[in-house]
Order: sequence, then C-alpha cells, then structure tokens
Amino acid sequence: MINIHVASINRSGASLMTRLFDGHPDVASYPVEFSYPWNPNIYPFLDGLTGSPSYIPDFDLEETADILEFLGVPKEKPEKIIKWGKEKANPIGISKNYLERELYNTVKTDFDYDKFIRLLLESGKTAKSIQDVYDTRHKAFFDAWENGKYAGTMKYVATYGSGQLFISNIEKYFKEFPSSFMLCPIRNVTGYIASEKTRYARMYYGTRRFAYPRLPNIFVKAFSHYDLEALIRSWLVTITRIALLQERLGIGEGFVVYRYENLVNNTEAVMKSICGKIGLSFLQSLLTTTIAGQVWGGSSHQGRQTGVNKNLISYYPKVLRSDELARIEDACGPILEFLNSCKTTPVDLMSIPKDILYDYSFQKRYFDDEEKLALYSALAFSNRRKVSVGPPDASAISALVFARLVRIMHIPRMLKLKLFPGLGKQNYR
Repeated sequence: MINIHVASINRSGASLMTRLFDGHPDVASYPVEFSYPWNPNIYPFLDGLTGSPSYIPDFDLEETADILEFLGVPKEKPEKIIKWGKEKANPIGISKNYLERELYNTVKTDFDYDKFIRLLLESGKTAKSIQDVYDTRHKAFFDAWENGKYAGTMKYVATYGSGQLFISNIEKYFKEFPSSFMLCPIRNVTGYIASEKTRYARMYYGTRRFAYPRLPNIFVKAFSHYDLEALIRSWLVTITRIALLQERLGIGEGFVVYRYENLVNNTEAVMKSICGKIGLSFLQSLLTTTIAGQVWGGSSHQGRQTGVNKNLISYYPKVLRSDELARIEDACGPILEFLNSCKTTPVDLMSIPKDILYDYSFQKRYFDDEEKLALYSALAFSNRRKVSVGPPDASAISALVFARLVRIMHIPRMLKLKLFPGLGKQNYR
C-alpha cells in the first residue's frame, strides 16, 4: 500500500487535495483528518495544536501487547454526547449519516465500529512493522465503512493532517513507508490569516463550526481580539521549515511541495504534475471534489463551496483590514513576491534567498536535534490562539446577542439528534 500523506499547517487546503483524490479507483481517500501520534516524550502538553510534535513511533510486536492502544483507537465506541457546548468530534470521524467537519447534503453512510475493532485485532497479530500496522489500520477502516464501498483497489491510501508538517522524525516516514509520498501545500499568508481570523471571530460570536447562521464578514473584519503577530510568525516559521525539509529530502521526489493557489487556479496542471511524481494514472475524476460518493461541499469557514472554489483565494480583503494587510506585507512581502513567481509544481524553495527566510539560521542549526527543534516549533505556534483582553465594547454585546441567536436556531438540530439519531443529516455543522 503506497501512502500519500498531505502534511501541512491548518488552513492550507490539505483536505482539498484528498477530496480530489477521492474519485480515483486506485485511491482510498480518508474522509477525515488522519494524524500520526503526538510525541509526549518531547512535548508532554498534548493539546493537539499545530506545532506540537507528532512522530512515527517504533514498533515491536513482542512489546506491543495492545495494538488499539498503540494506534490510539478506543476499544469501545465512545458514547455520543448530545448537549449544547459539550459536543465532541467522533474519534473515527464517521457514524450514522455523519462525516466529521465536512459540508454535504443528506449523506447515507455508516461505519461499523465493532467490525473495525475486530479486523484491527485479528490482522494486527501478524504485523511485523509500522507499515504493516498502518496498512492494517487503513484496510480495517475502509472495510468497516460501508463494507469497503469507498476503498477502491487501495493501491494508494490518501491521508491528510494539519500540523503533520511538524512530525519530529519526518525522515522516518520515508524509511518506514518505502515508495510512499508526502505532499505539502503552501497557502499565501493572507489566505491563511484570513481563514484563522474568521475561525476566531466565529468562536467569539458563538457560531463555532456551525454552517448556520453564517457570521457576516463585516463582523469578522471588525474583530480584533486575536494575535496577528503570532499568526504571521507561525506562517514564516512554516515556510522556513519547508525550505529546510527540501534541502534534506529533495525536490519532488518523496516530498512534493505545491502552492494551494496554483492548485485552485490550474487544478489540471498541478494534479498531472503530482500524478507524474507519485506514479498514479491521471484521470478526469481527479478534477472533481467528492466525498462518500457525492459532491463535496467543502470544510471552509466561508460556508458551502462547489467544487474547487477560486473565490477562496481572493476573499481575504473582505475580512482583513487595511492596517492588518499593511502589517502582513511589511513582514512577509519578499517571501510573498517569491511565492507568487512560482507557477509550476513542485515548488522549489531551495532557490529562495536565505536572508528573507525567517529564523533560517536558527532552525538549520537545530535541524538534526529532534527535541530542540520540536520544542521550538511548538513554542512558535503557542501564541496563535492568544486573545487580547480589554473592557467590554460594542462587539461584546453583539457577540452575546449573536451567540444566543445561534443557540436558539440549533434547538431543532439538538432535538433531532436526541430523538431521532441517525435520521437525516447528523453533522454538527
């Protein structure tokens, strides 16, 4: 089984790539995020945020008595919590007519959790390597999801995870999964920050990830209770890390970097280039985004999308103020200019002038020190969700009113989940 792992930071369009792979008959494309485990030996605060180090673990059949614990899979299906403010993500991401965090119409799908566990326990007994363990996990997942309806031939399995760019022992991925690939999207800083700001504003106004009611962009634009500098820094740190990974792993071999904007503007050219790198036959289905056999509605905070939506590249002026854009340009202008000149795939960051890369010398100095670099990455992203606190203003009153409106509007959904589980659309969006 050839792995295609789309490793990125959040808000970079990783899910878009897996949805394009979804319709290919040789690819089993995960409908939800898939992450390798967090590394508690380096960073014990398992908050699951971008920057916190994950890793490819060692595997010893004699010492690994419990494959479920090794994979972080609960033996019993967790009980669904139906209580406002207490709703949690499904640990597998699929249940009766439910696909985690994705927008779709009424989807008829199911996941046999008991079968998933049984297959894992049965097949896991013969695993002799990390490759065997995860091949078993992937096959059990797709066999339990509608009896393999969405598995295809499983010559390839496509996964994605935000934060997976910070796997602390990333070279081990290529050693343990031979002939596999890691794809890395780069999104322009304006789109990245616009998406993050929208998320924080939605949390502030109580809409969270719900698709309705949609928070007006004028509210998002006025929102200022977030740390712009932390977001700029996290993006700059990421660009430097990608450049250093290319120095070590090469350009377009196992590690393939592409621009999100190029993928959206010229989907066919980018997908043909990637297919050529990973040995996958190019089909027209790779130009259509699907999930569970139907058109994908996206997972954007901008609401439902249709296919590859080019508007997501240019919407940032609707939510970012002129002072914010000026600060972004001041900090990231030279790198943005370089990226905007990159029109082909793979993107070559090795030719970028080192003097415009943020913290290049520091990251390069510790690149081979797994612990120090992992701690640095975690700290670099640690302030990303920091909020600015001040006296209540007009926005606080608006947020309180809007949050109450959201709760009232979701009463029918909560009643449906409680009284008619599995009926109709169950996604908490």
